[in-house]
Amino acid sequence: MRTLALLSTTLPVAILSISQFASVAVSASPAQEPLAQNIQGSNEHHSQSNDHHHSHQSQKPNFLVFLTDDQDRRMNSLDHLPLVKKYIRDQGTEFTNYYTTTAMCCPSRVSLWSGQFAHNHNVTDESPPHGSYTKFVAQNLEQNWLPTWLQAAGYSNNYIGKFINGVSPTLKRAPKGFDKDHWEPLVAPNIYTFYTPIFATNDGPLEAHTGVYQTDIISDKSIAILDGLAQNKSNPFLFVISPTAPHDEVWLTPAGGTIFTPPVPAKRHEGLFKGAKAPRHPSFNPDKNDKVSWVGSLPKLTDSEVDRIDAIYQARLESLQATDELVERVIKRLEENGQLDNTYIVYTTDNGYHLGTHRMFAGKQTAYEEDTNIPFIIRGPGIAKGVKSNAVATHTHFPATVLKLAGLPVPDELDAHSIPVLENKAVYGKDQPTEAFAVEFWSQAFVENATARFDTNTYKSVRLIGQGYNLLYSVWCTGEHEYYDLTKDPFQIKNIYKKTKPSLLNRLDALLNVLRTCKGPTCRDPWSVIHKGDQGSHEDNNNNNNDNNKKAVRSLNDALSEKYDAFYANLPKFGFKDCLQYYLAENERTLPEHNEL
Repeated sequence: MRTLALLSTTLPVAILSISQFASVAVSASPAQEPLAQNIQGSNEHHSQSNDHHHSHQSQKPNFLVFLTDDQDRRMNSLDHLPLVKKYIRDQGTEFTNYYTTTAMCCPSRVSLWSGQFAHNHNVTDESPPHGSYTKFVAQNLEQNWLPTWLQAAGYSNNYIGKFINGVSPTLKRAPKGFDKDHWEPLVAPNIYTFYTPIFATNDGPLEAHTGVYQTDIISDKSIAILDGLAQNKSNPFLFVISPTAPHDEVWLTPAGGTIFTPPVPAKRHEGLFKGAKAPRHPSFNPDKNDKVSWVGSLPKLTDSEVDRIDAIYQARLESLQATDELVERVIKRLEENGQLDNTYIVYTTDNGYHLGTHRMFAGKQTAYEEDTNIPFIIRGPGIAKGVKSNAVATHTHFPATVLKLAGLPVPDELDAHSIPVLENKAVYGKDQPTEAFAVEFWSQAFVENATARFDTNTYKSVRLIGQGYNLLYSVWCTGEHEYYDLTKDPFQIKNIYKKTKPSLLNRLDALLNVLRTCKGPTCRDPWSVIHKGDQGSHEDNNNNNNDNNKKAVRSLNDALSEKYDAFYANLPKFGFKDCLQYYLAENERTLPEHNEL
């Protein structure tokens, strides 16, 4: 059971003992367009600097990241943020095929800054022993991640707002790479309270607030930090601004139970979206349910539950309005300080959110599009304005993207290359387009604003988006499978696993077997692992058919050649031994176990 201690708003924080604090332990489509060929990529991309791009710049660029919590893309939250549109969407590029690879805040946020899948950084949950800041520190991840790489290059790294769960009065220090003077994270147990937030500084006292809206406090602090950074414009900076909205408000009852309630908007925004309803996509509370595991057991939502979903949707939109204002205020101050033109500004979130889709009430933690497909918009020098890109990317791509834009070396151990954000695609060398990536999860599923929890939510999926296909293939710890063709079924209504040709499923299993344990280059090019440099079939090799061996297998289209059918049919299939609530490599097996890829 995840725990969250209740801080009384009637007591000043100074008289509360440390023992009264506890770590927070919860976070918590349209049809596919033709894929643009706007990525090129690299055998050497992880060792080269982006000198070509920065030859004209007198100094390295700044990076400003707005990182919200649980913000959906599939329920159109961005369409209700006019200032984000004015200052970021209209001035930059929006990536419509951008994903989190683990739909939960702690794993996703660590992937964002480390460039690693959760199976590599092993922060897989929201509370100890498998998640939170405690696990992050124990894994020693702060020694080698984006903030330390930027700091070594002279960057000042600053943070305000939510980092991850588990930042507490007893563990509140800045992780390596962030400036101690500008490290002001939200602190448990009041990370998820909108009018009683608690902030920490590295070595200073806790700062408790009552009656002032959390996002407004973050806004004031952000302006103060920006003004300080403007005093020395020769030093580049990374500045992360992370309000909690639109995450639920979360408390613990006196009896120790966790309470989720809808997010609280600033008083000036209350009722602004009165009557708003969650989008009624075809996947919303469907009459038929062909899902698997716990999702397949869900009954149809009642009218009362649908009304509650609409109330949550309204509260989420209203809670985001202060973030919208924050964006405008910060960008205006950047401009006033003369730093806007040399700053890359990113707007993103940790994971998505579902409300009513596939009969699920409220939450995240699944591989469905509502939970994994998230906002990512970037503006700055060399980036096209007011356009959308369908290049495929994930949070694991983010560190390489920042390093490339900064003209810094990109470590080879990163699990993904740079997102092709610049109009000048020559910058990206020979980087291969990202086509396939893993979506992975090891924990319970819990329904927010309710009490239900499900122990069979451990799964691994492979997501493929390429020329002529848009697919999701999932293997659950229950032994069940899902397969969706999102080109024909963008809302993932029909699980066609049992109707799909084994020859295709064999290739998806092989790909999943690589991605389940991939690291660095093998994540970036999983097909080369399957074919191990042997680009023809075994029969082709035996016949010394050099013409067939010249073509590398770099995509599902390449791998679908009939000459590989027997090869893939003999490769092992992926499965789980048990429905564990944590990552254990030995629990993820290939079937039969004596076979190896």
